[in-house]
Amino acid sequence: MDNNRIKHVRISLGETQAQFGSRFGVSGIAISHWELGRSKPNMQRLRALAELSIVAEGSIPQRVPFRAIQYLGSKQRLAASIAEVIGESVGEGLRVGDLFSGTAVVSSVLAKTRPVTAVDVQSYSTLIAQAILTCSAADFSEVLCGSFWDEVAGQVAVLQRAAKNLLAFEEEALDMAANGDAKRLIDMIERGSIAAHRQRPDDMCTGALAKALVQADRKLVGSALGPATTTALTYFGGPYFSYSQAIRLDAIGAVARARLKRPIGAEAALLSTASEIVNTVGKQFAQPVKLRKADGSVQPLLLSRAIADRRRSVEASFCTWVSRWADRCVDSCYEHRIECDDVLNFLERDDSCSAYYADPPYTIDHYSRFYHVLETLVKRDTPMLDEMNKLGRKTVMRGVYRTGRYQSSFCIPSEAPTAFERLFTLAARRRVPLILSYSPFEEGSGARARVLTLERLLHLGAKHYKRCVPIEILEHSHRKLNARLNNLHIRPDAERLFLFEN
Repeated sequence: MDNNRIKHVRISLGETQAQFGSRFGVSGIAISHWELGRSKPNMQRLRALAELSIVAEGSIPQRVPFRAIQYLGSKQRLAASIAEVIGESVGEGLRVGDLFSGTAVVSSVLAKTRPVTAVDVQSYSTLIAQAILTCSAADFSEVLCGSFWDEVAGQVAVLQRAAKNLLAFEEEALDMAANGDAKRLIDMIERGSIAAHRQRPDDMCTGALAKALVQADRKLVGSALGPATTTALTYFGGPYFSYSQAIRLDAIGAVARARLKRPIGAEAALLSTASEIVNTVGKQFAQPVKLRKADGSVQPLLLSRAIADRRRSVEASFCTWVSRWADRCVDSCYEHRIECDDVLNFLERDDSCSAYYADPPYTIDHYSRFYHVLETLVKRDTPMLDEMNKLGRKTVMRGVYRTGRYQSSFCIPSEAPTAFERLFTLAARRRVPLILSYSPFEEGSGARARVLTLERLLHLGAKHYKRCVPIEILEHSHRKLNARLNNLHIRPDAERLFLFEN
């Protein structure tokens, strides 16, 4: 829990720093230091703070919609405006389908005034939508009790014994990196996945790391632990997380699934934790950080971030995220639905929605590399990993990508026109409005090229809808431009909505 949130919890309770301090057996000066970031509560007090915030934070105004993870193309800042546009087009209380729901940011806003069906083909997105739309604050309270953490500690100890040599290698690597020698840390990031080494050992891997990887793998396979309880450690410890962090991600998840009646909330908070602590540029999961430049020199800023990220506390981050999730649960009287399915398959069979909001991917990056880690952490399966030829030899790709990871047809230039055509066809067939998000693109702007030009997109829409209203979304408002399809002279950096109606 960060210092600002501690202050918010205190203020929401209407207490002075001295009064608030008496709850934890500390002085008002200690509370002042917590709120200024000069010191931090210990783990016991942090858990008490998180539990207290579940009750207290409900009175704090919510300024922006809740975003569970770092997400490419998140509509966090725009969700309220998007919901307003939808509200102007669809009667209150009527169901709206949130297509390509992602982190359910838009669904969470819509759900306050109407039933929502959140649709996304990826499992991690489904989990997040389930937690946001169906969990209550009570679903998170059990996570903060002492017995839960006692079980986590026991699970951590079991995993630590299996990975004893890897943990020793890692600690030495981090100490050496802090003193200017990053060779071991680089080796661990580039070749430190147990699953990758099992599938295709890398002869560039140093002897000490290779030996530790084989030993850990044998102990994990020979233990009573199932693959579903060791996913983070087996696949992503080393490249994306420290081994110590991966162990704790696995342990918290295993205990949550074993003892909680509704583990969805805890598992969602765990995804948020993974997104916060992961050691990558931008906190995305496209690929591990690359510490060395092409000339072999180490990038100092990335090195310092790698060391800091890999020493971040999983437990502290998780407790903070549990309280955030509990605070942002949707308090709704409507029945919400979550569909883990391809959007086009869903549209083929849906007859319940009175309108659709679609935020389709519009570059080749979406639904490809950026979320495969989260997908595997949710599935808890044992996928084979993608390989490539490198200098005449086969090697597992450094991103530790699961074979056959999902890529949307909306992201593939040769398939995108057909996919968008099908989207318009199926939505228009039900004669309900379609509100479509799209981002403009200008050649030479330096932005990632879109798989469809705006002109082509609107041309496809015009084949199926009689009317299209372009709407420019600003940070705190939106404005309709006109109903002419050829009016494309809008500022190029604006997010745009298109309201298609018959």
